[in-house]
Amino acid sequence: MSQNVIETHNLSKHFGPVKALDQVNLIVNKGTTTGLVGPNGAGKTTLFSLLCGFLKPTSGSIQVLGHHADSAHIRGRISILPQDATLLKSLPVGKQLSMLAELQGMNKKAAQSEAVRVLKLVDLYQSFNQLPERLSHGMLKRVAIAQALMGEPEIIMLDEPTAGLDPNTSDAIKAVIRKLGQTSTIIISSHNLEVIEDLCEKIIILRKGQLHSHEMVADLTSRTKALTFKLDKDPEANVADIFKSLPLVTAVKLGQPGQHRMVVYFKDDGESMAEIEIIKCMAVAGVTYREMVRGERLQDTVSDRMR
Repeated sequence: MSQNVIETHNLSKHFGPVKALDQVNLIVNKGTTTGLVGPNGAGKTTLFSLLCGFLKPTSGSIQVLGHHADSAHIRGRISILPQDATLLKSLPVGKQLSMLAELQGMNKKAAQSEAVRVLKLVDLYQSFNQLPERLSHGMLKRVAIAQALMGEPEIIMLDEPTAGLDPNTSDAIKAVIRKLGQTSTIIISSHNLEVIEDLCEKIIILRKGQLHSHEMVADLTSRTKALTFKLDKDPEANVADIFKSLPLVTAVKLGQPGQHRMVVYFKDDGESMAEIEIIKCMAVAGVTYREMVRGERLQDTVSDRMR
């Protein structure tokens, strides 16, 4: 089978005069965890719905695992976690998951085993017999993710998988996603770009229904060619002038008012010396910082592109 598990060609979806997606060409490689980002209304939900076969394109084509998106050949091989996924009240979560497994074609015994398996994956086996209304928001989110993992799908699409979770639960879900990424192709849609940067190898950026870019996360964050500083306060407008004497520095970018952030870019050659000279230069100029990170945050690069 092709290493491309998803291919779209001039994919468009219109709702009356509104172009939700317009001439989108994408290739998603097998086994690659990919982030899908863009402002509200960019077309992310529409793209998910088209890939799952919930919607039909206005024009263009989609191939998922070598078949049309609405083909019976991919049923059970692709799953999705909608952001607003809900569970039935007054029915234990294990029973609900078992019923869903039966709808996928499993017999009753296999369905119950599958429900146990996916609940263990998200560390909720102890809640098998609990009612949804007795679970916390974070636990409900984990059950919803468990639902998306049933049947060991080859492609898993997750919409805001960590939204509303406390840090510990979020870290646990990230660990599950990383493990699944070893055997499945995962696409994560999220406004939290720290999650995308943490989990994804590639990123798809949509803007006004069009493909803005599709590239490696590492290329966007320029990991070996920049230092990002979190400052004690917003820098003066002329702070970039202090670096003009350093031949290895190529550019300086200041954050928006209130961000207390500055990014200093430098050449690849002699980067260790460049980092030392940049820090010395800041000390001489009296620019103090709380944190220094090698590379540029994905949040900053994507925000710049969305302006």
